[in-house]
Amino acid sequence: MIEINNRRYIGSKTKLLNKIKEAIPSKYMVNDFSFADVFAGTGVVSYFFSNCAKEIYINDILYCNVVAYNAFFSSESFDKIKIRTMIKQFNSINAKALEDNYFSSIYGDKYFSVEDAKKIGFIRDEIENKKQTLNKREYNILLTSLIYCADKIANTCGHFESYLNKKPVTKGVEMQMLNIKNIENCHIFNEDANELVKKIACDIVYIDPPYNARQYVNFYHVLENLARWEKPTAFEGVSMKFKRNHLKSGYSKASAPKLMEDLIDSIHAKVIIVSYNNTYDAKSGASNNKITELQLENILKAKGKLTVVEVEHKFFNAGKTDLKNHLEKIYVCEVK
Repeated sequence: MIEINNRRYIGSKTKLLNKIKEAIPSKYMVNDFSFADVFAGTGVVSYFFSNCAKEIYINDILYCNVVAYNAFFSSESFDKIKIRTMIKQFNSINAKALEDNYFSSIYGDKYFSVEDAKKIGFIRDEIENKKQTLNKREYNILLTSLIYCADKIANTCGHFESYLNKKPVTKGVEMQMLNIKNIENCHIFNEDANELVKKIACDIVYIDPPYNARQYVNFYHVLENLARWEKPTAFEGVSMKFKRNHLKSGYSKASAPKLMEDLIDSIHAKVIIVSYNNTYDAKSGASNNKITELQLENILKAKGKLTVVEVEHKFFNAGKTDLKNHLEKIYVCEVK
C-alpha cells in the first residue's frame, strides 16, 4: 500500500508536520478554517492539514506532483475492484517478452534496467490507451502508483539529477494500491504560485518554495516526463533532461527576493506560514540560498506581525553538501 509520503523528495516536510502545526496560533485553526499550500511538492503538508481544515488549496508547478494530488486529494468515487484488477494485470506482465519502447529507449540501462524500463513504458502506454474507460481519479491513481513505483526502483541516489555510475539491476516493477481517503472541498492547481495567490483567499497560506539554484524539475525530470507522456525527443547531455525552461522556478534564480516580495504582497490570508532552510553556508554554491533571512524577515514584517520558530532538522540530501547545526525556520506572519 502506497502512502502519500512514500516518495524520495528533496525538502520533504514529513518529519516536520507537527512542528508546523504547533507554530500556527490556535486562533487561526478554528471555525472551519481553509488552508493553502502553493509550493506543495509531494503534498504531505496539505494531506496532514486535510484532517482539520474545511477547505484545501494545493498547487505545484510540476505535473507529476499534481497527478498525485488528483489521486490523493479528491472526493470523486472510483472502482476499487477495477483498479486492483488492472494493477494485478500490470504486475503480471513479463518484461522479458516486451519490445523496446519510448521509455526504455531513453532511460533503459541508465536510470533503470532495460527490463524495468520496458515494463514502465509499456504500462504507461496502457494507462493512456485505457484512459477513456477510466474516470479522472482512476486514471490518476494508476499513474501515481506507477510514478511512485518508478521512483522507488530508480538507479539514483534519491533524485534524477543524474543516475548512479553503475549498471542498473532489474528490481521488478510492482505497482501497489494507494492508501487514500476522500477529501471534500479540495482545489487542485498546476500553476505559477505568484499568479495563483492573486486569485484565491483563505485563512492560512503555507509557503515552502525552492531557495537555492537547484531546480526541482532537474531532480524529477524523468517522473515529469512519465507523467506528461508528451514523448519529447530532444534531450540534454547524459542525464537525458528534456527541454523544460517553462518548468524552472524563478525562486532558484537571482529574481527570488523580488518574487517573494510580490508573492507575499499578493496573498489574501489571515496568517502566512513560511518554511525556510538555512543552507546559505553550504559548501556547494548551488545549495546557497537565493533569499537571505534578513530579506525574508523584512518582506514578512511589511505584511504583518512576525514570529520565528527554530526547529532542528536533518534534511534529505543526496549530494555532498554537509550542513552542521542545520535549522528549519518556521516564519509565522499574522497579516495586518
